[in-house]
Amino acid sequence: MPVERRKKTKTAEEVPETGDPERKRVLNVLAQRRYRQRQREKTAALEAQAKSQSAPQPFPRAQDGGVQVIPEHSTSSLESPPDDDEIVEEAVRSSADLGFPDMSFGQGALDMSLFDDFSLGSLPTPSPLSSSWTGSTASSTCPPSFSFPLSSDAQLDVPILSAMRGFIAISTALNISSVIWDPDYLHTLPAVPLPNLPWNLQPTPAQMTIPHHPMLDALPWPSVRERLICILSLPSMCRPPVAQDDGDPCGTGQAKAIQRLTHDLDDFREGVRVHGNVVGWNNSSELVEEAWEMGEMFYRNWWFCVDQKAVETTNRRRRERGLGALKLQTL
Repeated sequence: MPVERRKKTKTAEEVPETGDPERKRVLNVLAQRRYRQRQREKTAALEAQAKSQSAPQPFPRAQDGGVQVIPEHSTSSLESPPDDDEIVEEAVRSSADLGFPDMSFGQGALDMSLFDDFSLGSLPTPSPLSSSWTGSTASSTCPPSFSFPLSSDAQLDVPILSAMRGFIAISTALNISSVIWDPDYLHTLPAVPLPNLPWNLQPTPAQMTIPHHPMLDALPWPSVRERLICILSLPSMCRPPVAQDDGDPCGTGQAKAIQRLTHDLDDFREGVRVHGNVVGWNNSSELVEEAWEMGEMFYRNWWFCVDQKAVETTNRRRRERGLGALKLQTL
């Protein structure tokens, strides 16, 4: 015989005893009723308070003319959590058991005239002193701005490294890189045109007929190579002082002169400069004559073998860097 279902209770006196399966549902229904009753009482109190205020209360003024905002405690505070007996989970048997009525607040009861006196015009205007102080504070807290690059140079390079790379590229193209570091080695280039090199690196008559050091073949100026080879082929006593050898005055040794020449070309401050790479045979190639800038140290010591075209190209490059023309002596 099925168990007889207990009739739903409506009052607290009819709450089933502990252990009854209907106890949880009844407690939940009673908690919902108490919650709705409190909401109705709260709504009625708010409507009565709004109707009782016939005239709006002006905002109190501060001594400096500004609006003094007084915090007000809300009339409705958070409800205290219900008792443990009221927090009961119920297996809802039907939607009719949880009958929540529609809760709506009437908008007509709210008097909008309460906000008439509140406008932006009543707010105080900031003084110039406070504005300047705010601006100075903001500017002092912001980090200083930098524009990059800090210098006008797009790239910082090492001139001596660029010169060494240029000499190595030329010596590799001429196939003399294995003997260029021997100070006593002398040779002549074959009398065969080199189609893989620009015109300024093609062998001159002196390079093909007079024994000379391979370092002279790596110079990018044809006229300079021609004159240096001819001068160094003379006896030591007949050469300029910078090109003389420390040995026999009548000898034809070139080791000491080649050493001085290399030092002047690779001078750390006034050595040669290269403005190019190995992309092509134009102004951006380190194989062409126009890409090289003659150093002032080389110009002072070896002035007797330079030509006018190399000097003009060098002076143009120096003016681009903000320097003056080449000079034989330091003033």
